[in-house]
Amino acid sequence: MSDFRLPDVGEGLDQAEIVEWLVAEGDEVARDQPLVEILTDKSQTQLPSPTAGVISRLAFAEGDMAAVGDVLVEYRQPISEVAGEPTAASMPVRSKEQPIAVPPGEATTQATHDPSRPTSRRPKAAPIVRRNALEAGVDLRSIVGSGPGGRITDADLRQAIEERTGGADLGARRAPQSSIPARSHAPLTPPPAAPAGSSLGQMAIGTHPLRGIRRVTAAAMDQSWKIPHIHGADEIDASALLQSRRHIRELQPDRAARLTPLSFFVMAVAHALRRYPLMNASIEVANGEGGSGSITVHDDVNIGIAVATEQGLLVPVIRHADQRSLFDLADEVARLSSAARDRSIGTIDLQQGTCTVSNYGSMGGRYSTPIIRAPEVAIVGFGAIRERPIVVAGEVAARPTLPIAVAADHRLIDGDLMTAFQEHILTLLAAPAALLAR
Repeated sequence: MSDFRLPDVGEGLDQAEIVEWLVAEGDEVARDQPLVEILTDKSQTQLPSPTAGVISRLAFAEGDMAAVGDVLVEYRQPISEVAGEPTAASMPVRSKEQPIAVPPGEATTQATHDPSRPTSRRPKAAPIVRRNALEAGVDLRSIVGSGPGGRITDADLRQAIEERTGGADLGARRAPQSSIPARSHAPLTPPPAAPAGSSLGQMAIGTHPLRGIRRVTAAAMDQSWKIPHIHGADEIDASALLQSRRHIRELQPDRAARLTPLSFFVMAVAHALRRYPLMNASIEVANGEGGSGSITVHDDVNIGIAVATEQGLLVPVIRHADQRSLFDLADEVARLSSAARDRSIGTIDLQQGTCTVSNYGSMGGRYSTPIIRAPEVAIVGFGAIRERPIVVAGEVAARPTLPIAVAADHRLIDGDLMTAFQEHILTLLAAPAALLAR
């Protein structure tokens, strides 16, 4: 017998939430095989097995909080060699980025569905996928996932259902909303899923424990709400910005897809933070009367980008944003956004931000009052670029306009500085040629 205890993951935190077990009791595991996904107040990550063996006991349930040093897994004897066959200890270790291995002769590029051969291990899938599978009567253990680390995606589930039903859509299996009685003492039917399999705004009726990224977000927002916010908002004619983007994409068509407006936004904010270093600071105020504390003006400009995922909002950080080229920023935005959404994001990519950019315009919004991420002192939000009436040369004309909203911590930032910071960002984006020449 041997134990695996929750290690200190290097974030200065003393506990973590058990998000998902990637193994089950009785499973044979190889050394370095992923065992469990944990979530701290900083990030979500997988913990590998420190040894080969047989899982004797999983000491915590999913959703439980474990302290550093607590036993997570108990093992039985190590796996022995079997004549002529590799053991789990000698088999190649599957990393997070590699798909689950399948037997020779089977396709490895897409999910497969074989009800006659379910696996014994609990499959990896997002909660919304698990719920949809339950409603559709599909055993997730019979699906080979195509997502990172073998995770079963919504597309994998739909493919399995189509194979079983001859093309019937997942949504067609649910009762229409009108069939649900307004008031009933019978068990309630789960609400219909959002269009295209989206989990946005979906949760079964009833009381649920506060877990996962939502728990971390709730704690962070509780802290952020104590900050005395001041807000500013404005908009500019974005014609020159869009024209510059089109021109650059024509010159570099091989990298065109990654060059989104967010890359320009991050570059403008990064240069504005260099122009006004106090906006690139953090503040700590001691409890009690007198308001003693400290102000730290950061040397590095590390910009967080808010990314909406199925599990909730994550904010990966672009380091040294002020020193990067436009294409470098575009590549980093794409890399971090993808890693956040497929849950392969590393702890290091979620730490040490000094200011945050929220591109809520990608969802169609125009204005917002963004909330600062403590201990930062500013956040910049950008709305959707759309044609709106604006005055051009004394005449009202329809032009693509870009809205902006800035929030600042009034304990350190006054309205004059916030407004100057906002105006500097808008000036750079209104004349992108000057921005790119810096």
